[in-house]
Amino acid sequence: MMNHSVLPVFLIGSILLLVLAAPVVAESSAITGISPAVGYTGSTTSVTITGTNFNESSVKVRLVMDDESNITASVTYHTSTEIECKFTISSSRTTGDWDLVVINEDGSEVVESEGFGIRDSMALTSISPTSAQANDDSVDFTLEGSGLSDVSDVYLYNEDDDNITATLDDVNDDEITGTFDLTDAAEDTYDVCVVDSAGTEECDLSFDVTTDAVGSIDVSSSPSGASIYVDSEYMGTTPDTVDDLIEGSHKVVLQMTGYNDWGKIVTVTEGDTSTVDADLVAITTVPTTVPTPPPTVPPTTEPTKVKTTTRASTTAVLTTWPEDTPTEESPADPALVIGAVGIGLGLAAFRRP
Repeated sequence: MMNHSVLPVFLIGSILLLVLAAPVVAESSAITGISPAVGYTGSTTSVTITGTNFNESSVKVRLVMDDESNITASVTYHTSTEIECKFTISSSRTTGDWDLVVINEDGSEVVESEGFGIRDSMALTSISPTSAQANDDSVDFTLEGSGLSDVSDVYLYNEDDDNITATLDDVNDDEITGTFDLTDAAEDTYDVCVVDSAGTEECDLSFDVTTDAVGSIDVSSSPSGASIYVDSEYMGTTPDTVDDLIEGSHKVVLQMTGYNDWGKIVTVTEGDTSTVDADLVAITTVPTTVPTPPPTVPPTTEPTKVKTTTRASTTAVLTTWPEDTPTEESPADPALVIGAVGIGLGLAAFRRP
C-alpha cells in the first residue's frame, strides 16, 4: 500500500509533467493606438501605431476598403510595440473610414476595423463678418470652405495675444457657424484657424478686432428718401441716424433715382453724433435725337412738256442760172445785172428821134 504522504508528491509531479508537455501558444499581436487616425487626399501622412507583439524582423501596414485598391505604407521604424510609417494618399482616393492592417513576417494579420479615416483636404475660403468690435461678447460668424466635416475647434490666433476660441453651433463639410466672445480682446488682426479631430490645423483667413470707441452720423437729404451707404454698406434711407460707427473717418454716399450721387468723408468721434445734410442735384438730360428732315412733297401739277414742232422751211430755193452765169470763182450780183439792163434801155430811148 502506497504511503499517504507520497501521494501528494506524486500528484504534483504528474501535473508538472502535463504542463511541460503542453504546446506553447504564442501571444497574438494587437493594435492599441493609431495617431493620427486621419489622413487627407493629396497628402502624405506620418502615422504612429502602438500595440503588442508586432514582429520585430519585418512588418507591413496597409489601408483596406471594400471595392478599393489597398494603400500600402512605407515603414520607417518598428519594434514589437510601435510602428512608424507614412501613407501617401492621392487626391483620387475615396474618402471614408478604412481598415488599418498590420501584417507580421509570418503572415499573421492584426486588423483595426475602420481605424483610419481619409478626408478631403481642409481649405478655408471666407469668413463673415471679417471684423468686429472689442468687448462684443457675442459675434456670430459663418466660416466657409471645404473638407470641414471633421473640424473640432475654430479659434483666432495672434502671436502677441491670447487665442480666442469659438463656440461652434453647426459643422458641415463646406460651412461652420459659431460665435466669438471678444470680451477684453486686444485690438489687432488675427488668423482664423481650424483644427480637426486628428489635430491637423489650417489657418488661411484673417479677422480684425477693432476699437469699441464708437459714434453716430445723423443723415438727411433734400429731397428725402435717398439710400444711405456708409463704407459701401447699405444703412437705410434718409432721414436716419447710423449708430455704432467706429471712431475715425467714414465714407458716406447718398443715392436716389433721378439725382446725382452725393458723397462725403465724415469723421466720427467717440460718443458724438456727426451731422450730414445733403442737397441732391437732379440729373439734367440733353436731347440726343437728330432733327428729322421735312418730308418731300410731291408736285401737285405735272411738269410742262415742251413740244418740239418741225416746220417746213420758207426759204425759196434759187432757180439755177443759165450756163453763162458767172461761175463760182467770179459770181455776178443779180442786182448789178438788172441795173445794167435798165441803163441800157434808158440810153436807147434817149437816142430815139
